[in-house]
Amino acid sequence: MDDEQLLTAVAEILWPDLRELACREHGHAAGHVCLSVSHRADLSSMLETLSDRYGEPFAGADRLPPLPLSGQVDWRYAWPFSNRWVAFGQTGRGGDARPALMVALRSTPGSKELPAEASWLERLVAVTGWAPGREFKVDWAAVESRLATPLPSDYKALVETFGHGMFDGFHDVFMPDRLIKTTALAASLGQARWEPHPPFPAPDRLVTWMGNEHEQLFHWITEGPDPDRWPVYVTGDEPEAGKRFDCTATEYLFRHLTDPQHLIPMPVDFRAHWFMDCSANVELDATMQ
Repeated sequence: MDDEQLLTAVAEILWPDLRELACREHGHAAGHVCLSVSHRADLSSMLETLSDRYGEPFAGADRLPPLPLSGQVDWRYAWPFSNRWVAFGQTGRGGDARPALMVALRSTPGSKELPAEASWLERLVAVTGWAPGREFKVDWAAVESRLATPLPSDYKALVETFGHGMFDGFHDVFMPDRLIKTTALAASLGQARWEPHPPFPAPDRLVTWMGNEHEQLFHWITEGPDPDRWPVYVTGDEPEAGKRFDCTATEYLFRHLTDPQHLIPMPVDFRAHWFMDCSANVELDATMQ
């Protein structure tokens, strides 16, 4: 199959994530599917497309998960998607090197399997299987100075742990620069549109910290001087139709992802949760050695 057909085959195996993974290669155990990559394939283009669709991959020995055929294949990159991995690597060396592409089962703990003492952030890391590739440092004093308000500590830890990306490829937690721009834009629209909660900097104002492609927005109501006690407020197109949740952003996000009975359920019932890294900081090497 050509490159486009190959990428289409990957997408069809990933979603819906109900298909059993049974490889047709002789002697291969269940739990994965190997996909044949043509020797004429444009590997650089393929890797770029995979990263465009599924985010920056896990790479390096300290981040790559245990994958099938690890004794036979030098896996270099792995992209999470629900309960699956897309893995790319090579077999052989030198003139015998061949590209390898696989979709394999991926497992993460369920929400009920987590320690009761785990923080909401630790629970998010666990259920998404997130393995940070680097630290995300933010000058929070400068950010809070521009906003003229302190921010919740759990939001700061969330940003520094995950960086820029989307939970379940859907929910986009705003990075500080976007938080500042969104807050300024909301204030410019005037108070009437935001009843019963006006935009920042009015009292009991809204500061938006997350959004998604369904045009839902997730805000804090800035009640009181302690940002760690600000409730979450969720709106659609019309802010006055919003719903209030008396919890932190990380608690809300964890419960929203994992509780099928949540008041605002996820639009798709994925078998597992993941974080799609959109930081675009990894240089992909498609050369075979």
